[in-house]
Amino acid sequence: MFDPQVTVTALLGAGFLTTSAGLIAQSRGKRLLAARAASLEERRDAAAAHASALLAEVEHFAQATVPALVDVLARGHRGVRVPGLSQAQLAGTPVDQAHQAVARQLQEAITLTREQIGRAARSSVRDIIDEAQTRLHRCQLMVVQEMDRHPDGTVYHQSLMSLDHLVTQAAHTLQRTRILTGSWPGLQRADCTFREVVESARGRISDYLRVAYTYEPRTGETWLEGRVVEPVTVALTELLSNATAYSDGKVYVEVQPFQTGFCIVVDDGGVGMNDFQRREAARQLTQHEVLDVTTVRDTGQLGFAVIGRLAGEYGFAADVTSTSPYGGVRAVLRVPRDLFGNGPSDEEIEAERRAALTAATQSGPASAHAGDGHAPAVERAGTGSLPQRRRRAPRPAGPAGDGVPAPADDPDAFSAGLAYLGRTIHDTETHTREGDQPHD
Repeated sequence: MFDPQVTVTALLGAGFLTTSAGLIAQSRGKRLLAARAASLEERRDAAAAHASALLAEVEHFAQATVPALVDVLARGHRGVRVPGLSQAQLAGTPVDQAHQAVARQLQEAITLTREQIGRAARSSVRDIIDEAQTRLHRCQLMVVQEMDRHPDGTVYHQSLMSLDHLVTQAAHTLQRTRILTGSWPGLQRADCTFREVVESARGRISDYLRVAYTYEPRTGETWLEGRVVEPVTVALTELLSNATAYSDGKVYVEVQPFQTGFCIVVDDGGVGMNDFQRREAARQLTQHEVLDVTTVRDTGQLGFAVIGRLAGEYGFAADVTSTSPYGGVRAVLRVPRDLFGNGPSDEEIEAERRAALTAATQSGPASAHAGDGHAPAVERAGTGSLPQRRRRAPRPAGPAGDGVPAPADDPDAFSAGLAYLGRTIHDTETHTREGDQPHD
């Protein structure tokens, strides 16, 4: 039958095999568990690192990215760099996409808010300026009426002329603000010559006596289209004001022809501008958008912004990057030929002459002037305004009993002629309100 020894050996071998198999299975299970534990630990570490990266990125977005966006979008700071992701591994992830969406919404919210505030502010400013301009115009009319009641050349008459000059400067300040708020200059002119434009701009600044205009008939008597007369005059006024404010001595003005138009050149002997100031000036002169009233820092330095706004609207250009022969700044106002005008017709000239003769006859001997029989070709410096009609009618002759003309260097005669010209300018000036602006 069965050998007991063989049977025992077989049983022991089977038990050993079973035990070995169990031990092997147990070892494999332990290794599997260890591998799973290591994998879980790696996943845990990875999850912790990812959570840490997300937390760091959220803090970076809140503490660095958003403040930079606010500086650029809301405060208008130039040169501020908006940082991107601080954790490169999050690029293209939903977190990155969500942050970009928040940045876009922040930009849209700030832009819409600024536009709403800007529109409301500009509208309010324009309404205030309209009323102020009307009152200043009435003040000028009252001054001129008072001047007509008193003899020319008296101290009181000269005081009235100085007062009129101050009112003109105040009106120009309101006008430049009106332009920066998106409105038109507020005055509509007839065709005028470049000479009249230069003289009018000179009459709107404080130090007008320091401005020396080199007159040449070829350029000075060239007509400028009425639609752009006031914008060009305002722009030139800003250049002259800037030149006289930052220099001593004379400021020289000359109208020079070039191939496609004329240049009004303003040279001063000031300290000039550094590279940063030139770049900033060039930026403002080419920035044609409406002034953002929510980001204005210095309201005293808006002259270049006024010029840039007008240049973009009416088609001329300005440049201040050149150096003057006198060591200061050379400012150039370029007016293309397509902005030139035709001047008055023969019928207009004749009608104006008759109207002037009629007015002179009615005014009596008090307004008579000696000389060559024609009004001076320059405006009164204190008026700062352009005439509505573009040529001066003959002046009335002197009294019948006065057979000797007044000498050219007679100060009383010169003052009387200047006052007469001032009355003519104010009597023929057209002031139209914003709602009456003609279409181009």
